[in-house]
Amino acid sequence: MTTQIQRRMIDQLIPAIGLIAGRFEDFGGKLLDHLLKTPLEHSGVNFLGEPVSSVLDSTSDDGLVVAQYSDETGYFAGEMQKASDDIDKALVRRPSATRILLIAAERKRPIVADNFKKKVLAQPRMKGRSIGILGAQTIAVLIVRKLLFNDAAIEELSEYLPDLAQMHEEAARDRLFPDLPIQHSRRPTITSEIRSRLAASPCLVLTGMGGSGKSESATAYGIEDAADYDLRIWLEPDEFKGAKGLQALPLVRGGTKRNVATLLKRQRCLLVIDDPAMPVAIEDLVALCGKGSHVLITARNAMPGEYRIPELTPDEACDILNKAVTSVCPETVFDTIWETVGGHPLSYALMNAAVLTGGTWEDIKLDCQAVGEFADPQQRLADRLLSRYREVLRKELSFFEWAGQPECDSRFLRHAILPVGIRKLRERALTASDRPSTVRLHDVVYASLSSLDWWSADLRTHWKDVLEQYLIETSGRNDLSFWATALSLRSRLRILVASGDARPVYVLALLKTTSPEGNDSLDLGDPVQQAAEAAAEEKPVDALRLRMIIETFEWQYLRAKQAGRGEAETFAERGLALFDDLERIPGLTPRQRSEIRHHRGKALAWVDRRDEALLEFEAVMASEAPLDASQLQLLRGYKNAKSNDKAIQLGLQVMNAAEAQPDAVSPSVLLAVMQDIPWREEEARQQILRPRQEFIVKTIVENAAAGVEQAFKTLAAVARFWSLESPEVLDAVLQTIGRPDMDRFEDDETRLGFADVLLEYGRGRGEAGAKSLETALALFEGATRSKPFNEQRKAELLIEMSRCEEAEAILAKRDDLQTKGWIQRLMARALLGAGRPNDALGWIDRALADESCRSHFHEFWEHRYEIRQVLGESTHPVWTAGAQHF
Repeated sequence: MTTQIQRRMIDQLIPAIGLIAGRFEDFGGKLLDHLLKTPLEHSGVNFLGEPVSSVLDSTSDDGLVVAQYSDETGYFAGEMQKASDDIDKALVRRPSATRILLIAAERKRPIVADNFKKKVLAQPRMKGRSIGILGAQTIAVLIVRKLLFNDAAIEELSEYLPDLAQMHEEAARDRLFPDLPIQHSRRPTITSEIRSRLAASPCLVLTGMGGSGKSESATAYGIEDAADYDLRIWLEPDEFKGAKGLQALPLVRGGTKRNVATLLKRQRCLLVIDDPAMPVAIEDLVALCGKGSHVLITARNAMPGEYRIPELTPDEACDILNKAVTSVCPETVFDTIWETVGGHPLSYALMNAAVLTGGTWEDIKLDCQAVGEFADPQQRLADRLLSRYREVLRKELSFFEWAGQPECDSRFLRHAILPVGIRKLRERALTASDRPSTVRLHDVVYASLSSLDWWSADLRTHWKDVLEQYLIETSGRNDLSFWATALSLRSRLRILVASGDARPVYVLALLKTTSPEGNDSLDLGDPVQQAAEAAAEEKPVDALRLRMIIETFEWQYLRAKQAGRGEAETFAERGLALFDDLERIPGLTPRQRSEIRHHRGKALAWVDRRDEALLEFEAVMASEAPLDASQLQLLRGYKNAKSNDKAIQLGLQVMNAAEAQPDAVSPSVLLAVMQDIPWREEEARQQILRPRQEFIVKTIVENAAAGVEQAFKTLAAVARFWSLESPEVLDAVLQTIGRPDMDRFEDDETRLGFADVLLEYGRGRGEAGAKSLETALALFEGATRSKPFNEQRKAELLIEMSRCEEAEAILAKRDDLQTKGWIQRLMARALLGAGRPNDALGWIDRALADESCRSHFHEFWEHRYEIRQVLGESTHPVWTAGAQHF
């Protein structure tokens, strides 16, 4: 789900939680049953659901976890007396408790709760214990983020929060796993065989011809054994780019991105790869699977270790053929069908649909006689059966014939053929199992379209116009509708544009879905020439055409960067002329003029004319249509130009406006400004960070709780200084936002930045910092591409965690190990921790020869002393002998 939808649901649940009132303890117990893996015994309510005094509300069997619930008003007021009493009660009745959960129906006041928590944890009796405090907002976030796809949880909790059922239904549209078709007939022997084989190996290939039931069998297994998995994911053929590709695959569903390789390692995940378009290396997929994770692959071609889906038995075929019909198939007709198509599941489903929609069994028998002469009777049978639908499905099927593919984004298809058209396809068993976000024809049905003569030039023109209209309508929306359709029909768009039908919105769609860093090329013409031609027309141009020219230029610049910085700068320098031409176009709106100046500023920065770039951004901000993007570029420009005083003042201006009027600055801009303020400058911390600390904390915590990924980048920027100057603030923030959902981080900058923060936070804190270091390592490992600095930091982290052999392996691969003292010193630390002090001594001596590290030589000498102590060579700090070098 998108962040906006999540935030709306959370905001809707918060007041509803406060209205549960006297049934809150019963609600809290059921909530924890679904959130915790530890079973709890609930004694706080009787069989009528009413509170029982003098007993603990919930406890684990081993007495280590205790939970107390409260619907009292003022729970977070003053000294939080009710919470204090609950802790006293918990420790008296369960002295062995190590985790105490305090759950309140009231909205939590973070500062009050944090102060209370610090005060309590400072008590001697709390050593080795922890406290969790959940208010209404935290409860709402946990329900939306953790339980919304849990049918059992929603069914129970909806009794107290009626809106949950509707939210669950809304969220279901974005699920990552398909539903079974209405006509599905269970084949328990197949499901059992899949289960048995996966128990022996985490990866299994299901093979069979088109329509044999491979995908449906995988779907059935995933649904019947859903309780064995935390998450089930379905990948379409073009989504699978090999096992290594899973490490860099941001799986997008309804606005949520998930790194599939990380999911397989860290959760019990079922991954289904449906008919992959490229070869599959089973051993690589097996290596990705953590405990409880499995991979199912469907394929037509034989593969090692395959499970070939068996054909239907005659009884199973009869069950499918006679499903929901008023008169069963005569035995003589069934004999003819069986002789013709054997046990091919799809053929029986198609024949059943034909009878349900008006056909007779005698018609079916005649159809079978007509296909006996063909070498591939299954496909020709589909042809004969589809001919019945010429009048009712010609338009709907013509879309797929025009698209050149069997599947399409469901939102666009609802617009193109309407929901009734989709229903007609499904009612006649022409669609395969798939996610709710996609409609897909059975392969054998799609394959038969080419042999039909139903299609016309008028129909193909109609679909081109429908696609253009939909893309224009969605191009300005703040959702995924434009992107999803563009991605779904990218192959058709490429063909259209390559053939000369380069409508601006077609080109924009290709630009949005084709990475300039990838292998796919786009022949989009020269944007400089296009701008000159538009200006020469001396008349207003379509807004999408203007965007197309600008975005084509920026895409081609990013493409040129892959060849080298020099080539990219040459391209950008030549392209500057297009902005002059665009400004000559008559009838431009104020916003279009601002966009032209903004993008010119970016191009000037690309060719290192940063002073001129700043003037462009300043002009945009002074215009009647200022852009948020320009405000950010301006701040970054000041910072890069070392005009930190200007950057600080602009940051202060944005912060003042946001504090004075919450809606004055968009959340994304506010977070980015907080991230880019030059915090290294004492003036920035004195004017902004310290006096506005509470506002900054509030902004980060609220956005992180709502799932806004930018919040973690912002935290990474300020946490370095909090860790040094106000560690208690960083501690409170990290305790409040909890462990981040690493799988949802959309880019490596966020993962690695936050990992760096947790490394600094956790090191030196002993056992108290262990969880932070573990989370930092998970974030480092979740990155798909790391810079050398990030690898260095990961090695430091592994040394802190006493995993020195792994750190040594990382450092040994570095090209700069032979030349950089910083890396040589790290290698010495790793080798000493791995029990190889002689080798460590050699590396620290090499590090001491690097004059660029002189400012830290005192640390190097200290480490050399530690090594010599281990070797038994020294009993006094001989590193002081090296003072002559300082």
